[in-house]
Amino acid sequence: MSDTHNIMTMLGGRFKSNQIPDLIGRVALVTGGSAGIGYWAVMALAQHNATVHYVSANPKLGRKAEEEFNVALKESGSKGSIVYHQLDLTRLKEVDRWAKEFAQQQSRLDILIANAGIGQVPFGLTDDGLERHFEINNLSHYLIVLRLLDRMKKTASLAPSHSVRIVFQASEMHKFAPKGTEFVSKEEINQERDGSHLYGRSKLGLILLAKELVRRKLADSPAVLVMSVHPGTVDTDLQKHWVEAYGVLGKVMEKFSRTIGKSAQEGAESSLWAATSTDINASNWKEYQGKYFSEPYGKPDKETDQAKDQRLASNFWTLCTNLTQELLSERVE
Repeated sequence: MSDTHNIMTMLGGRFKSNQIPDLIGRVALVTGGSAGIGYWAVMALAQHNATVHYVSANPKLGRKAEEEFNVALKESGSKGSIVYHQLDLTRLKEVDRWAKEFAQQQSRLDILIANAGIGQVPFGLTDDGLERHFEINNLSHYLIVLRLLDRMKKTASLAPSHSVRIVFQASEMHKFAPKGTEFVSKEEINQERDGSHLYGRSKLGLILLAKELVRRKLADSPAVLVMSVHPGTVDTDLQKHWVEAYGVLGKVMEKFSRTIGKSAQEGAESSLWAATSTDINASNWKEYQGKYFSEPYGKPDKETDQAKDQRLASNFWTLCTNLTQELLSERVE
């Protein structure tokens, strides 16, 4: 008998909690871990005995989640633990300072789920002067990943084969990225656009980042696996952004997506599959490295031609590098 009545969940691939292996001794980081999909990713990893660090910009939500995690872990008898970090992804200098400190403090890092992000909110600029979808969803994760990559490479020499993984929370909404997207300049990024286009472009960026990270940084270290995933249509508080962006029409869209959407717990299954599944291993890792998957156990290479464009991926990387130079006075690449 199915454990869900949600049509979107039943139609897609599943990766249930009981399929997650024992993660005792392993360390994970989840950005955006205090609510929605990220919350359930943190919960599942910790309940399977991992030490899970999670990032949240909102201290009230972060501490509330911390209390709930600790109660759940005590009730389940898990040997896992959680650690909350308050971090604002709209301030790149703060992100850089935190990421460098985190890398120094941790002796290992087995799993990084780049989950934090904003939804289809209207156009707006951060205090750093960047379009907010791009800085939060893309640039800050680019920086976090690169600051922590050496630690993950070192962990790979100690961990079970091909169990050290980076997962980017992308989306089928990458199909809404503007057709003329080039990722060539700050001016292009800061051009005012519809919220869905900005969100879609940021999800396109994450798919490209996964591919380019492999090409530039992991050709000599295949033990670190990188994937991007689609969580499905999920009922989370991000749906509220439809109303902010589109008013009355957004209200209708929010109600519809919440009605058909998966639960946030079900939505976490894609990233948990990519992060922990032992069905991805030394015998088949090349079939997954750098790939985008729209569901657990799904078929790769179903993304748009834009998301397969190596030139665009290179542009995205170069743009991120140039912006780190501008904002941090250091080319992080």
